[in-house]
Amino acid sequence: MKFGNFSNSWYRISLDTDKQIFYATSKQHPEQVASGVTIDEAVRKLALQAHQPVTLNHADQTA
Repeated sequence: MKFGNFSNSWYRISLDTDKQIFYATSKQHPEQVASGVTIDEAVRKLALQAHQPVTLNHADQTA
Protein backbone atom coordinates (compact mmCIF):
# COMPACT_ATOMS: atom_id res chain seq x y z
CA MET A 1 0.00 0.00 0.00
CA LYS A 2 1.28 3.47 -0.85
CA PHE A 3 0.80 6.37 1.56
CA GLY A 4 1.33 10.02 0.83
CA ASN A 5 -0.24 13.33 0.02
CA PHE A 6 -1.99 13.02 -3.34
CA SER A 7 -4.39 15.91 -2.93
CA ASN A 8 -4.31 19.23 -4.74
CA SER A 9 -6.80 20.69 -2.26
CA TRP A 10 -6.09 23.79 -0.21
CA TYR A 11 -6.68 21.86 3.03
CA ARG A 12 -5.59 18.70 4.85
CA ILE A 13 -7.85 16.30 6.75
CA SER A 14 -7.02 14.33 9.88
CA LEU A 15 -9.11 12.16 12.18
CA ASP A 16 -8.91 12.01 15.97
CA THR A 17 -9.76 8.34 16.42
CA ASP A 18 -10.34 8.69 20.18
CA LYS A 19 -12.93 11.47 19.80
CA GLN A 20 -14.10 10.48 16.27
CA ILE A 21 -13.76 14.07 15.05
CA PHE A 22 -12.31 15.23 11.73
CA TYR A 23 -9.95 18.20 11.55
CA ALA A 24 -9.42 20.31 8.45
CA THR A 25 -6.25 22.39 8.34
CA SER A 26 -5.32 25.07 5.82
CA LYS A 27 -2.14 24.22 3.86
CA GLN A 28 -1.27 27.91 3.45
CA HIS A 29 -2.03 28.86 7.07
CA PRO A 30 -1.58 25.83 9.36
CA GLU A 31 -2.84 27.83 12.34
CA GLN A 32 -6.33 27.75 10.79
CA VAL A 33 -8.00 24.54 11.98
CA ALA A 34 -11.66 23.57 12.07
CA SER A 35 -13.31 20.40 13.36
CA GLY A 36 -16.49 18.51 12.61
CA VAL A 37 -18.25 15.19 12.94
CA THR A 38 -17.94 14.76 9.16
CA ILE A 39 -15.24 15.80 6.70
CA ASP A 40 -17.77 18.06 4.96
CA GLU A 41 -18.57 19.87 8.21
CA ALA A 42 -14.89 20.43 9.06
CA VAL A 43 -14.08 21.71 5.57
CA ARG A 44 -17.09 24.04 5.50
CA LYS A 45 -16.08 25.54 8.86
CA LEU A 46 -12.51 25.97 7.66
CA ALA A 47 -13.70 27.59 4.43
CA LEU A 48 -15.55 30.21 6.48
CA GLN A 49 -12.39 30.93 8.49
CA ALA A 50 -10.09 31.00 5.46
CA HIS A 51 -12.55 32.78 3.13
CA GLN A 52 -12.18 29.95 0.62
CA PRO A 53 -14.89 28.52 -1.61
CA VAL A 54 -15.94 25.02 -0.59
CA THR A 55 -14.58 22.64 -3.21
CA LEU A 56 -15.95 19.25 -2.24
CA ASN A 57 -16.96 17.13 -5.21
CA HIS A 58 -20.10 15.81 -3.52
CA ALA A 59 -21.07 18.90 -1.51
CA ASP A 60 -23.95 19.96 -3.74
CA GLN A 61 -25.27 16.57 -4.82
CA THR A 62 -28.76 15.61 -3.82
CA ALA A 63 -29.94 12.09 -3.07
